[in-house]
Amino acid sequence: MADILVGVIGAGRMGSCHAVNVHRYVKGARVAAIYDLDQARARQVAAECGSAKAFSDPLQLIEDAGVDAVVIASPDPTHVEFVHECLRHRKPVLCEKPLATTAADALKIIEAEQALGRRLIAVGFNRRFDPRHLAVQQVVAAGEIGRAILYKGVHRNAMIPPNLPGKAVVTGSAIHDIDSVRWLLGQEITEVYVRGVRTHTSFSEETRDMLLLHMVLSGECLATVEVSVAIEYGYEVSGEIVGERGTALTIQPGLALVRDACIHSLQSGTLVPVSTPAKPGLYQERELL
Repeated sequence: MADILVGVIGAGRMGSCHAVNVHRYVKGARVAAIYDLDQARARQVAAECGSAKAFSDPLQLIEDAGVDAVVIASPDPTHVEFVHECLRHRKPVLCEKPLATTAADALKIIEAEQALGRRLIAVGFNRRFDPRHLAVQQVVAAGEIGRAILYKGVHRNAMIPPNLPGKAVVTGSAIHDIDSVRWLLGQEITEVYVRGVRTHTSFSEETRDMLLLHMVLSGECLATVEVSVAIEYGYEVSGEIVGERGTALTIQPGLALVRDACIHSLQSGTLVPVSTPAKPGLYQERELL
C-alpha cells in the first residue's frame, strides 16, 4: 500500500513538530509538502523531512494531487478558510485548535462536513490518544468507580509568549481541558464560571495567565480545572474523576491510579481483581500499568 502523502500548513513550533513526527515516527505516511509564510522556514522544515516540497501558496498545497491529507498549524484566524478548502477537495484534515475563532464559524464547518456524509476533520485534542487519559476513560466507562460526580483537572505550562492575546489562554490551553471534561465524562457542559488572575506583569492587562474554571454538566456532574500558563517550573497535566465508589487519576509513570474498595490490575485491557475488598471505610490504591 502506498504511503499517505501529508501536507503541513504552518512551519512554526506546532507545525514543524507535526511534520517531523510524521517523517520520523508514522509508518505508512510521508511528509510531501510544507507551507509557511516564512518561506525560508518552510524550506528548512521541508529539508528536515526528506523529499518534501516547500509551497508558496497554502491553497495550492491543499489542491495539489500529490497531497492526500493536510495538517493545519497556521495562525488561528486562518483555520476556517483552510479547513473549508480541505473539505472542498475531500481531503482529511487535522486542524490544530481552535477549529475556528467563533462558534458560528465552527458550526458552519461541522455543517459542511456533515453535508459531505463523511468524517474528514479531526482537531488536535491529543489527550484523547494519551494512554493515561485513555486508561482513566476506560475505568469510568466500565463503571468501576460508579457514576462520575466530579472532574478535577490541572493544566500547567512553564511560560507562554508574553505577546499572545488574553483569549489565547482559553483557545490554546483551556480548550484541552474543556474537551477532556466532555470526552471523559460523556456529558455536555451546561454552565461555566471562570475567574482569572494575572500573575506576571509581562503580560498585557487583559491577560489572565491563571484561570479557574468551574463547570456544570448535563449528567448532574461538576468539573473544576486550574489552567496556568506561566507556572515557570515546567509542563504538567493531570485529570481525576471522582465517582460514587472511587476515583481514577492519571499518573506518571503508570497509566491511572484508582482508589476504591478493591485492588485491581489491568490485563489485556481488562480490569482483574487481585485482592479481597478492603475493610469498610478504607480504600486501596491500584495502578493500571
